[in-house]
Amino acid sequence: MPYNVFTIGYGKWPAAQRAAKFLAALRAADIELLVDIRHSPCSSALDPANTYGPKEMNLQPGEAGIVPLLAASGIDYLWAVELGNPQKNDPAMRVLKEHLAAPSGRGWPVSRGLGLVKELVLSGKRVALMCACPKYAGCHRKPVAEALLAILPEGTQHRDLSG
Repeated sequence: MPYNVFTIGYGKWPAAQRAAKFLAALRAADIELLVDIRHSPCSSALDPANTYGPKEMNLQPGEAGIVPLLAASGIDYLWAVELGNPQKNDPAMRVLKEHLAAPSGRGWPVSRGLGLVKELVLSGKRVALMCACPKYAGCHRKPVAEALLAILPEGTQHRDLSG
């Protein structure tokens, strides 16, 4: 069985179109489960000009935010805090990359997160890893996806849905 790993960053789309374009990309890839790998999906900066906004892209109380947005399209949500970048102000991602490279994980939280997503992918679910960053190349979802691909069966494919 061929496996796929999908990633998506919603920050590339203008705030006014963000939710619609984000959902369209997920639906086009038949994503069943969105795994949020932001360190904090509850940004205190809800300014629509900020990549974490608008509000529907964040965890919100009640019937607001990303969970009901996804549910309306039949997509489940999981926040995997273990896969967030622990030093998001370090563009080199040194701590994250060191943890990802550690043999057998040394108990780092990122290893638990990778193991969880690995099992979800192996179960046959169509899973997408999500962050706010507009570009895959400079986002922490890239080293996370690469580490995940390294522990999945040979031939597992990756595709970033951000376009």
